[in-house]
Amino acid sequence: MAGETTNNNQILIPQLSRMWLAPVGTVAPADATVAMPEGWYTVGLFTEDSLKFNSEPNFEQVRSAQSSYPTRTFQTTDAATIEVDLQQWSGRNFKAVYGGGSLTAVTPSGGGKHFRFAPPRIGGRTEIAACMEVIDGGKHYRYVIPRTMQMEGVSKELAKAKESVLPLRLAVQGGDDTDAWYVLTDDPAFQPPAPTILTVSPSTGPTAGGTAVTITGTELGSVTAVNFGSTAGTSLILKNDTELSVITPAGATGAKDVVLVSAAGNVTKTGGFTYA
Repeated sequence: MAGETTNNNQILIPQLSRMWLAPVGTVAPADATVAMPEGWYTVGLFTEDSLKFNSEPNFEQVRSAQSSYPTRTFQTTDAATIEVDLQQWSGRNFKAVYGGGSLTAVTPSGGGKHFRFAPPRIGGRTEIAACMEVIDGGKHYRYVIPRTMQMEGVSKELAKAKESVLPLRLAVQGGDDTDAWYVLTDDPAFQPPAPTILTVSPSTGPTAGGTAVTITGTELGSVTAVNFGSTAGTSLILKNDTELSVITPAGATGAKDVVLVSAAGNVTKTGGFTYA
């Protein structure tokens, strides 16, 4: 089939998974393989088939008398949740599963030490940060969630025939100033495509610079600089993935290459702008 792309290396088999938690505001990992920063801790062992990440956008539809189909659909809210069944019972895991609470030491009359856990009261639940880590051979993925909260009840089975798990159910919390969640990976399949140049308009300008140039193309959202010859333009504005604008620097008379600088790869339009 024309245009078909098949690559079995892009099939994900989660061979190893970890779940990390931390207080909100803890420094997040900078990439997919760096050691987790101070403040993060793992929940330990969990069942092999329980780790899930669910993204659940909600939509509304406008219906009109002139159409049997919706005439407009728009997104109203977004939501995401994490699910995992923890096998290790610990004070920190209890606090994560119940959304907070208190841990205190109790000294029994017979000596030794016991511990008391009390779940949070109404209004006392606390947010935490979470990081889901999935490894498939040499490929690493980290779902980083800056703010989450346990917002479901806790049901535990205490059967003799199998281990009793702690059901961690976290709802992603959002904000206008940060991404509600994002993925870090070293998987080469995520390499964004390099930008392309279709037009440079105008294609000529004075040697003093100062010409407002519009460039059209594809994948322009990844461009970080536009060079005219060896000199970067100024006032770069990324309008969308297909159009950007930039102000030319001063340059010597003659045709200069226009170079889009991008982490996905640089692209050059030979002789794309002429100083006259």
